[in-house]
Amino acid sequence: MDNSFSNNTVKSTPLYNAKSTPIVIDKRKNSPRNYVSSSQIIQLAIDKYKKNGKGLIYRDLMEAGVVSRKKHAQNMLKYYSRKGALFTLRRIIPQQYYASSIRSEVMKSDLSKSTPLHLPAVAFSKVPDRKGPFDNCIEPIIMQTLEGYVLPLLPKAPLFIHNMQFKTKITPECYSELNLPNYKRNNGKYHREIIGNSHVTYVLYANGTVEILTVCSNNPYKLETEDDRDRIIVFFGQIRAGLINLLNDRHERIVPDILEWELPECDINKDIKVSDLFHLTGIKIQVKHLNHLFRIYIKAMGKDTVCRVEENKHPKKRAIEFINDIFNPYERLERQIIEQDKKLTEISEMLKKLAIHRFHIDSS
Repeated sequence: MDNSFSNNTVKSTPLYNAKSTPIVIDKRKNSPRNYVSSSQIIQLAIDKYKKNGKGLIYRDLMEAGVVSRKKHAQNMLKYYSRKGALFTLRRIIPQQYYASSIRSEVMKSDLSKSTPLHLPAVAFSKVPDRKGPFDNCIEPIIMQTLEGYVLPLLPKAPLFIHNMQFKTKITPECYSELNLPNYKRNNGKYHREIIGNSHVTYVLYANGTVEILTVCSNNPYKLETEDDRDRIIVFFGQIRAGLINLLNDRHERIVPDILEWELPECDINKDIKVSDLFHLTGIKIQVKHLNHLFRIYIKAMGKDTVCRVEENKHPKKRAIEFINDIFNPYERLERQIIEQDKKLTEISEMLKKLAIHRFHIDSS
């Protein structure tokens, strides 16, 4: 062999360079720890449950292209179950897995279908009018739970606000120019959108009144720190921005400042975490005391089940003022004292005038 030919024509390629090309490996043939994130599996489980109320099985992973082999799919589901991202309700073939992030919702739905014999409260939950040997026990159990567990924890539980309703005024001429569907009452026109975690409905009337209804029961706003206050104010601003966009009010001459918006109604709540089995008790109490309306009920909150104690309030004052009163109770008390002193002063002046007037009448 001619060595000179070999040396002159053959150029060797180095095995390493600074810009190495990574080897692409089909993720379906790799372990869950390396290539499949928990968020992917969780989303698949949520989508499956929302679609048909069933849990994720190994075939779903194969059909989604996550893995290609049955054994690998089964091991992957078991792996994320051990990690806490998924959970199972009972042994079944094939095994079904649910997202832990919606555990309470899944448990509520499952408990409403199945009737464990050792839980007497089911009769109350499923058939309230039915009379049975356990009926007289249910109410004491509920009251004991409320008095012995929920109520003692309430003072230290954080305060939340949700389902806020706003009211403001715009130029009445805007009503006729809006091409929106009709609202269910009072010839209003409405528009719905999602802002953050809240469903917001704008209802506009011919006289220029605008009502804004927010639904955020599953994601209430916390009322504890200054950061919480800032988040609520930002939310108010986002709602106003939505109305500005709806009316195409680029120069902000139509939509009033948020400081002028009223808050006709809202709900204040505290949540106490309880067992998922409380869905079976059917606790739903409404109490009206003077001008206060209180509600107590069991609610699914993502992975947790809570007993919610809620007060329906009708502030009928500026929204910002109401929020400030919650975060600054001493300032509110001071303002009330000043207003009370002012009223007492006015009454005192009126009494003086009446006394002087009476004196002149008696003198004449």
